[in-house]
Amino acid sequence: MSAPTATLREVIPDTRSLVTWAAVLNAEFILILGYVVNTAQPATDPFLLVFPFVWLNIAGFVLLRVRPELPGRRRTLVGAAVAVGYLLVLGYVGGVYGTGGRGTGLRLVTQAPPGFSPTVVFSGATLSMVLIPWKVAGYLALSYLVFVTVIDASGGALGGVVGLFSCVSCVLPIIASVLGGFVGIGATLSQAALAQSYGLSTAVFVTSVALLYGVHRFDVTVVGRLRALVGRP
Repeated sequence: MSAPTATLREVIPDTRSLVTWAAVLNAEFILILGYVVNTAQPATDPFLLVFPFVWLNIAGFVLLRVRPELPGRRRTLVGAAVAVGYLLVLGYVGGVYGTGGRGTGLRLVTQAPPGFSPTVVFSGATLSMVLIPWKVAGYLALSYLVFVTVIDASGGALGGVVGLFSCVSCVLPIIASVLGGFVGIGATLSQAALAQSYGLSTAVFVTSVALLYGVHRFDVTVVGRLRALVGRP
């Protein structure tokens, strides 16, 4: 893999990072408190109020901190194509977009808990979209990690693509979505809050990010271990 193996010292966050995250968490707490105080009938389930920020914070960490060494142009383009395809599949089975709609046009949903709001909803004749902030951020982070996985993979671009489709952490979110973990096209946010299993989807998301990040940061791949065993550079 192109990424060097991380040491324990590199993994431990420095003072600046700790202060930054403390400020972020404090701002999120104030945002949640403001929603509860200023909304006539706010959602009061603690998990419902907190879990969107788990997705948003992890996605922010991934997109800001993961910086792979880009290989040649061809391999980079292959990685980008695989990541875009993965994002499209994940978005479709996860209810971010779908075919068909009621033709009601574009609207912005703001009366929802932070992380759910603001949500962009579009319903056209042939295309529907529900762009919920926490979900969009999480799917982008997963797709970016898939891109990193492909370009980091030992054995060239082809090996990266083959490894991707045998990667449990890559397919877990798609399986969870198909089994009914996420908001469906046309479902309202209130119905989603009551009917959907956000706990399972969050656990799958966190596990997937951790595994994909581990592959990039620590070279925990089968091919990487085999290369080390046979003494290849």
